[in-house]
Amino acid sequence: MARGRSINNILMASVAIPLVVCWLVFASYVIYKGLNDPTGFVQSNLDFYVALIAIIGGPALLFINSILEVWKQEQTSNLAMQPARLELKIEQAKHQQAHDLLMAQKGQEHEQWMDAHSHDTGTGE
Repeated sequence: MARGRSINNILMASVAIPLVVCWLVFASYVIYKGLNDPTGFVQSNLDFYVALIAIIGGPALLFINSILEVWKQEQTSNLAMQPARLELKIEQAKHQQAHDLLMAQKGQEHEQWMDAHSHDTGTGE
């Protein structure tokens, strides 16, 4: 797959990261409201909010751990393939350079042959 477009990268960007951000925002909101609630509503219902955070966080943690593990494996395999990719690019550049040099040499030989034959037939410059 194209770099940056694998299913694991898409899952990380579309599910795992927003889920973690939402969980952090909600947990931070509960803490903030608990500290700054003059009515004491949040503190009296703290068990409810902690349960909500745990309900959201538990499955989210399992899901994120699974995605993160697969994503790390993919990144590790991509890093392991880098030396082979670099060697392939170097070989490709060498062959391209040799081809360009050969084409330039054949082009020069052709021009010399054309000049030599045009002077022989008298149709040259």
